[in-house]
Amino acid sequence: MSKKTQKEKTNQTVLENGIERFEFYRNGIALLPESKDQTPGVAVMIVGDKLNLSFRFCSCKQYSTKSCEHIIELPQVYRAYMKKFAISNLEEDFKKNRWYRIARVMANESHETPATIQLQCNEFGDEKVVNVFDSKGNEILSYLADANRCERFVGRCSLSKKNNKRASRDKVIKKLARLTITNNERAMLDRGLRTRGLAFRESFWYRFAYHAFRESGRNDCRFKTAVDERNGSFVLTCTGAGGDQVFRMDIPRLKVKELLSDFNQDSTGYEGVPTHPVPLKTVFCLSLNKQQELEIVPHIRFEDKTGGQKLYESESLKPNVYGTLIYIEEKGVFGELEHSDRTGWIFKDPEKKVIEKAEVPDFLEKFGNDLRKGPYLLDNQVKNLKIFKQYDKIEITLDAIEREWTWISLEYRFGNTDISLQQLFNARQKGKRFIETKEGWIDLHSKKLEELKVLPDLGEAEIEGRKDHSLKMSKIDLIRFCAISSKLPKIKGQKNNAALLNNILELKSITPLPQFRGMTSRLREYQKIGVEWLWFLYENGFGGLLCDDMGLGKTHQIMAFMLCLHENGYAKDPFLVVCPTTVLSHWQRKIIEHAPGLNPVTYHGGERNLKEAMAGCKLLLTSYGVMRRDIEMLEKINFSIAVFDEIQHVKNSNTLGYGAAKNVKAAIKLGLTGTPIENALTELKSLMDLTVPNYLGRDTDFITRYVDPIKENLNSPRRKELNRLIAPFTLRRMKKTVLKELPEKIEDIMLCRLSEDQIGLYRDAISSRAKGFMKVLEDGIEPVPYIHVFALLTLLKQICDHPALVENKQNNYDRYQSGKWDLFKELLSEGIDSGQKIVVYSQFLGMIEIIRKHLEALNIGFVVLTGSSRKRGELIERFNEDPDCRVFVGSLKAGGVGIDLVAASIVIHYDRWWNAAKEDQATDRVHRIGQQRGVQVFKLVTEGTLEEKISAIIMKKKDLMEHIVKEDDPGLLKTFSREDI
Repeated sequence: MSKKTQKEKTNQTVLENGIERFEFYRNGIALLPESKDQTPGVAVMIVGDKLNLSFRFCSCKQYSTKSCEHIIELPQVYRAYMKKFAISNLEEDFKKNRWYRIARVMANESHETPATIQLQCNEFGDEKVVNVFDSKGNEILSYLADANRCERFVGRCSLSKKNNKRASRDKVIKKLARLTITNNERAMLDRGLRTRGLAFRESFWYRFAYHAFRESGRNDCRFKTAVDERNGSFVLTCTGAGGDQVFRMDIPRLKVKELLSDFNQDSTGYEGVPTHPVPLKTVFCLSLNKQQELEIVPHIRFEDKTGGQKLYESESLKPNVYGTLIYIEEKGVFGELEHSDRTGWIFKDPEKKVIEKAEVPDFLEKFGNDLRKGPYLLDNQVKNLKIFKQYDKIEITLDAIEREWTWISLEYRFGNTDISLQQLFNARQKGKRFIETKEGWIDLHSKKLEELKVLPDLGEAEIEGRKDHSLKMSKIDLIRFCAISSKLPKIKGQKNNAALLNNILELKSITPLPQFRGMTSRLREYQKIGVEWLWFLYENGFGGLLCDDMGLGKTHQIMAFMLCLHENGYAKDPFLVVCPTTVLSHWQRKIIEHAPGLNPVTYHGGERNLKEAMAGCKLLLTSYGVMRRDIEMLEKINFSIAVFDEIQHVKNSNTLGYGAAKNVKAAIKLGLTGTPIENALTELKSLMDLTVPNYLGRDTDFITRYVDPIKENLNSPRRKELNRLIAPFTLRRMKKTVLKELPEKIEDIMLCRLSEDQIGLYRDAISSRAKGFMKVLEDGIEPVPYIHVFALLTLLKQICDHPALVENKQNNYDRYQSGKWDLFKELLSEGIDSGQKIVVYSQFLGMIEIIRKHLEALNIGFVVLTGSSRKRGELIERFNEDPDCRVFVGSLKAGGVGIDLVAASIVIHYDRWWNAAKEDQATDRVHRIGQQRGVQVFKLVTEGTLEEKISAIIMKKKDLMEHIVKEDDPGLLKTFSREDI
């Protein structure tokens, strides 16, 4: 026999004699004594790197004096074992084994140790069965083996008996554990803690895996999993090489997935329940039961590889749930339930729920949209249920009508069901949210039905002895109702009544506008439409706001309307016009010029007398200030119409002026303004409350319903609703929409009055400097001192412009009052607010400086062009091209010739030149080829001063003034006669 063969035979003998007595733990090994050993001892060795022995000892008596046979035998057994299995590290070899991974799964969140388990051994033929019970008495493992193996299983996996004098395997393993403990583990133990690794090693499942690894080998076991259909337990069995069962384990449900995952990754020697590759999904099936309750039953949806699907009621699968795995018995597979954070689910837990009949509409309202997507299946009955958010149509029948009241029948159509307004209103008044129909429910809280909120209390009415769903509703409530309705109502009923109702809703008068002849000027087509609209308001007792753009003739439309009422006997009481002081003269002149039959009386000034003013008065003109101060007298008079020009002057409902306007008694009140909203929607509300009282409801409701939503989003549906709501009582036309009807240029002389500051300066100038001129002019002998007259007239013109010019206090101009300055600011504000660009001319550089400072204070973009300006082209280009540059301010000399200013549509001549030709030449900078809009020209003239006289002379001699000497030459006055001067 060769030496090699002899050595292998020796190793085999050593291994056979020592393998059953050999134990290891990490890098510690031990050899238990044979039963016949006369000097028994346990040999222990700590294996170092490259088999260097770093530590060894034996518990026998001989070891203290010499190396015993146990110490000699242990390395031999160890080397023979390592060679047989071709391994270099016992610990790493164990960790790679399936038993170790099974133990990892079973030990997770398990607190069973050799000290907590109970063992029960039974004879089974030539073999024994060891049943293992946990600390709660539940069987967790069954081990079938011969007597020797069962004995080793008990020795390794349970505590040794106290009276056992022989070295037990449990004690040996514990000894090795103490010798191989790491520094980190020792530090944790000193603090009463254990590392996760150490806790695992101290568990029963680690000892079990170690025993199975030692006894059953590496690849000579076969594993099988199955579901016990009697109790639903998941069973793992292990059979030996001969096919006999060795282990049987009941795997806790929550550990099944992890265990199967390991087997699926390494299926060597494994057969068992497969895992379906397509995830299972939770779905909720919704149906109506016989009591019309909504049943929501969770199901599990199984989908095969071909796309076929089947639903299983979740309740029936509860016994088959293993964590996120569900055993589909019919298919014989595990399916994994799809992970979901359930944020899109209506229900947190997939449990059956029943929604009572009365709660169904609330449920569908809250979750209806979600039910049509996501994990929900609706049967046909549920699918067809509807929550009606809006009606399909609305039908109105007029039963009777009076001046202010209507009796109507009003029905909504929802699907195939008709519901009267009375029914809807009554249900809402009782706090109900839903009204049941055959097809579902009507949601009374729907935004599409919010018109019910704005209605006053509705009461049933008897008509000709017949009581039905007819409602008594004022005309203004009817208009409000239809204005905010989401659909136009269909008008039904008798032909005459239907026509009357149609006229009301289409804002047409029942009777045509009466003829009148007292206007000396022709109304344009859009102005005629405005007068017809005013007639409609008057016929129905409504007020309103005329909001046409500046220059479209609001004054003319009001004059024509009042003249129509006067001539046709409708106005039993006088008319009232309230306006800013700056335009009182303008109103009076316009009425005398265009509607002299109204015979206006101006009630203004310190010596005013209301009784005298009202004697035979047809139209009373007054200012906001006088109205506020004299309201106690004015409120005693009944007016046919009260007109508030530039009504935005009383937009603040908390002011005395607004309160005075409210107290004026008139059949209707009308407001004129080009800017009904200057800063906030609440201003419009105040103006509407003044002219159409109570129409827009309470301030708080208006703010909630309109102001806040529109402030948050300008394109909010509430904006369109508000537009519809106010449309019947507001009329606004813009220049661009009526451009075809406009002449190319509209000129208007705007009159104003001197302020107290101006009156004093004007009188002083006349008294101190004019007396000598008068004597020369009256005698007619001496030549006219034109240069001195020119200087005086220039001084008087400066006084009319602004006192700050005379006092040379342009920087402090706001300390002085000027009637023309107030008028200019109003015209400027209205033009800016209407989105137009404005050109302003003045012959005085000091006045241009005041205008500049005013524009800067208002943060309005502008350019200034005077004789000293440089880069004229850039200034003009900026004004024409830059949308933020709104105003051009120029001297007549520098800005009146040689430039195009076609971006503007308003021209203001702040002070009059000596002839119309130069003014026209300057105006034509705006009104020329390339101009796309009508041009409005305002010439400001101070009433009762030389400006008014010069204006009249200029107009009279306009055709003769085309050729003139230099405009700054006093010789131009030679064109005036001695009488003119």
